[in-house]
Amino acid sequence: MLASVLVLSGLAGCSKPAAPPAAPAGFSLSATEGEDGVMPVQTATVQGDKGYSAKIAVTPIWRVQGGVMNITWYAGMSQTKRFFNIAEETGDAKGKPGWLATPEQGVRAVRVSFDGGAPVANKPTTTRAPFPVPTGAKAVTQVEIDYGDPKAPQTLVWK
Repeated sequence: MLASVLVLSGLAGCSKPAAPPAAPAGFSLSATEGEDGVMPVQTATVQGDKGYSAKIAVTPIWRVQGGVMNITWYAGMSQTKRFFNIAEETGDAKGKPGWLATPEQGVRAVRVSFDGGAPVANKPTTTRAPFPVPTGAKAVTQVEIDYGDPKAPQTLVWK
């Protein structure tokens, strides 16, 4: 009996080390160098003065380059509608928030989670939020973008 215990415990010591955990199922942006794509659309509702309201469809893109995951929402004036589609405007147009004339300026903060970990934040000063890819990371499994009124932005979540 003692011999079988020794053999079994010896085999357990020879097993291969566990592989790093895979990225959780669901939303996933590859963290592999050179990968890129378009994130699924998320919709925000913007409220202004004088009963103004609109729905904004937000569709960022992403790219991994130089070991950095870039979340981008602007590629020049001709591309604005590609990233921001304003629809269902109601109320007095004079109540439309000023920042909505250039909707890319409505992005207040961006957070990403690599492989289900804690979110990393970036308060962008341009139309791109760069996040260095941690060593061994396989994917971004959640993206949050605070969008809208500077005093009370909404959080759009991809997960």
